[in-house]
Amino acid sequence: TVMQTIQRLGSGLVWIAVAAPLAAGCSSNGPLASTKLAQAERAVDEAQQAGAAVSVPVELRTAEGKLKAARAAMANKDYDQAIKVAEQASVDADYARARAVNERVKKMADEMRANIQTLRQELDRLPQ
Repeated sequence: TVMQTIQRLGSGLVWIAVAAPLAAGCSSNGPLASTKLAQAERAVDEAQQAGAAVSVPVELRTAEGKLKAARAAMANKDYDQAIKVAEQASVDADYARARAVNERVKKMADEMRANIQTLRQELDRLPQ
């Protein structure tokens, strides 16, 4: 749910903050770049599955663009750039997913409020 999404996003940011300095020291770290690219791909997929393409398309396109740039950097064997952009894509995708989930929850809450209002109106019409 929303809390799980926020917790996951927060833990991902902490992990990135710890891993970024380590990654910067490894100029030819292809395996780490591959791992980061796979994580970014998974994050983009999860955002798509959460409905980000419909509810927050701009945020999702941003993540997809960075994922594409990370793939290009990987193909050029620019592993430091691939790592950097893949991490950005992951964060952007997590943000898009969280926003999509939030939009879905807000829509459900609005529907519940409308249903409650309708029920109250029907109760008011009943003879006392």
